[in-house]
Amino acid sequence: MKSVLFSLSLLTVGLVGCSKFSEGPAFSIHSRKARLCNDWKLSDYVLNGNNVFDASLNSKMSIDKDGTYSISNFSNELGQLQGTYSHGTWVFGEDETSVFFYADTTTVNPVHEYSIKELRNKRLVLEEEIFQTGDQHRLTFIQQ
Repeated sequence: MKSVLFSLSLLTVGLVGCSKFSEGPAFSIHSRKARLCNDWKLSDYVLNGNNVFDASLNSKMSIDKDGTYSISNFSNELGQLQGTYSHGTWVFGEDETSVFFYADTTTVNPVHEYSIKELRNKRLVLEEEIFQTGDQHRLTFIQQ
């Protein structure tokens, strides 16, 4: 009985230590790719520690398993629908704690280089530091 309890406690400690993301789940039955590939809606945006989220701007991101993504931003300005759209390819970083978004398959430098802080089925938190300006962006997405 003691050996069974000891084995269970070791397993529990091992599972708790498995999380690669600072704010993510310690264990998931879904792969990182399965959790990342989803349709996301921006629910919070923090710039340099200040919440600058604008609920009138509708930002959506779709990440697909085939290595492509699309991002759309729409708002209603004076009765006119205004928007931007971008798409390209994405890849995980070497240790799968970061994700790189490229404008297309021929681009060498990523458009965005995010550190994944939290990756759940229904919630995604990304951080990006812009080295030229020193700005820190923290984006929280919820499943659409």
